[in-house]
Amino acid sequence: MKIADELKIEDQHSPLSAAQLQCVLERMGESVVCLGETGLVVYANAMAKQLLEYSGADTRQYSVANLVPEASAGLWPRYWEQARREKIVLETILRTASGRLYPVEVTLSHLGDDSGELAIALIRDISQRKHSEAAMKLAAAIYMSSNEAVMVTNEHNHVIQVNPAFTSITDYTLDDLYGKRPAVFWSDLHDEAFYHAMWKDIRETGHWQGEMWGRRKTGESFASHITFSLIRNQDGSVFGYVAQFLEITEKKRRDEIIWRHANYDTLTALPNRRLFEDRLEQEIKKSVRTGLALAVLFIDLDGFKQVNDQLGHDKGDLLLVEAAGRIRNCVRETDTVARLGGDEFTIILPNYGGRGDVERIANSIVGALQEPIILGNDSCGVGASIGIAIFPDDAGEVEALMRCADHAMYAAKKNGRCGFSHASDN
Repeated sequence: MKIADELKIEDQHSPLSAAQLQCVLERMGESVVCLGETGLVVYANAMAKQLLEYSGADTRQYSVANLVPEASAGLWPRYWEQARREKIVLETILRTASGRLYPVEVTLSHLGDDSGELAIALIRDISQRKHSEAAMKLAAAIYMSSNEAVMVTNEHNHVIQVNPAFTSITDYTLDDLYGKRPAVFWSDLHDEAFYHAMWKDIRETGHWQGEMWGRRKTGESFASHITFSLIRNQDGSVFGYVAQFLEITEKKRRDEIIWRHANYDTLTALPNRRLFEDRLEQEIKKSVRTGLALAVLFIDLDGFKQVNDQLGHDKGDLLLVEAAGRIRNCVRETDTVARLGGDEFTIILPNYGGRGDVERIANSIVGALQEPIILGNDSCGVGASIGIAIFPDDAGEVEALMRCADHAMYAAKKNGRCGFSHASDN
């Protein structure tokens, strides 16, 4: 039977012949199915047969009940009546000949004259669209529920979206920031060079990540580990930017405490042996590059043991704190003063001005420590024996330089204490 006969179209009333009309339908890029009032399939073009997996079969043996699940099939009478009044678009689940189910969009139109009525269904597979929608819903759910703060800006770097985690961390809502630049919540703890380098990387590579300080709405600073990503349109133009970050303020505080315990003396707050040796290593490398010498002073307090034994450890601790402060006041801000342990202190003097300058500092330290020290109701005085070693004249690496300074310090003690001695003189 020809399609023209099924559709009750007479050749003399149609601009197309029956054969031409059938050819057009068969070559359409969309799936076309014609159904009667009872839901019986009276015609399906080639695309529809491929979609329904009915290729090679007579589709007129199928009906709506075969094409869709039972619940949807029961709605056919309502759709038929609605389509008689107006074209309708609906989404449903399609069942193929093999029983496979997938979502489709159906545009249903009515065709009728004195000889009969048909419903014309244009069917579009929307599986990909549904997958995309599901992915978008999942992404939106993750975006809204994530513990990671997310901020989206447009191509002009104006804020257009933030998630709840962002508001929780910064106290800023979307209403506070919409249309504004992210600099509103950036901290002033970074200089212009930092931001310039960051944006250079974002524009050249499409991303940047690192630690950054931000500022809450309250003005309080917070630390974050942040990733910036540049998002482009399909044509390569800039769509916008996405910033994702986690707050790490407490972690940085804990790390700082751990680092300070590992590198600083808890009593005097001076660098300990570990940090001192690391800094000395760095200063030696710098000295090699610049050709400038550096000096190391090894200091041992004279008379500390007697104070500690007679007045007690608490007073001994107070003495060490006071001694540390006095030694620190005798050198430059750029010099390193450290406590190695007990009553032993060391100093790094980079770029020193010569033997005379080092001796002036050594004498200043000896004199400062000989001044009376008030320890509560008690008063005492201590001296200092100082050993001096010079890089690279006396030694070329950390351990050897420390040994030279230590030996020179013992030489100073042998020479009567409360003085200094050069490693090169022993």
